[in-house]
Amino acid sequence: MGGYGWQYGQGAGPGWWVVMVIFMILFWSVVVLGAIYSVRHYRGGHHHHEYGDVSTHGSTNEGAIEILRTRFAKGELDEAEFKSRLALLEERH
Repeated sequence: MGGYGWQYGQGAGPGWWVVMVIFMILFWSVVVLGAIYSVRHYRGGHHHHEYGDVSTHGSTNEGAIEILRTRFAKGELDEAEFKSRLALLEERH
């Protein structure tokens, strides 16, 4: 019998199943990661900075002071700049 389509024993083979499984895993990974990103982005979540993770819901002054101390310890700020910035942060507290 001729005709169109696959006949018994003439399928795509096992290689296509592997490819389909990989693409399904990739597809659902993108969907789940996109949902997680959207929820975190629109809820406000956490803002990641170079010197630490500062929550928008917590006290940002303590986080800012820790970042300032870290930068001073790394040598990015001299003592005068560290003291002036620390005084400003403590003044706001």
